Amino acid sequence: MRSVFIASLALVALLSPLMTAGARAADEQAIKDKLGEFKAAWDKDDAAGLAAVMTDDGTLINPGGIVAKGRDEIVKLLGHEHATMFKNTTYMIKDVTVQQVTDDVVVADVTAIITGMHKPDGSPAPDFEHHVAWVFVKKDGKWLGAAARPYQFLPMPKPDMKPAN
Repeated sequence: MRSVFIASLALVALLSPLMTAGARAADEQAIKDKLGEFKAAWDKDDAAGLAAVMTDDGTLINPGGIVAKGRDEIVKLLGHEHATMFKNTTYMIKDVTVQQVTDDVVVADVTAIITGMHKPDGSPAPDFEHHVAWVFVKKDGKWLGAAARPYQFLPMPKPDMKPAN
């Protein structure tokens, strides 16, 4: 009986990393699927669908520094943006990197491009390549965005520039 118990413990010890790797892969795919839902809602100018990717108390800080806390504020902010400069735009996700912090918290780094933007005067704007740092949390078995921080990288300073004193 003791040898069966020891063999069982050894088997669990050997399989645990595989089960963890499988669970992490499933979580990563679930995050990518959630980002796919975000993209689909974006392409339809669906502010409520965009906010549905977030937790009830999620936060979004857009590249202009406007803060939206909770789904209602996120719907309002994204609804305004999709009625103006983002109307009829396309969201393309180029790259996603997922880092699992805990079993219920993930950081996802997303590189994306928005095409078809408009300036305030209605004229075409250049494509907006940007990065989004997402924090996802697992609630009731589903991954939802708790925080989204889209931003654009600044160009690197020229090598001959000297630091300020």
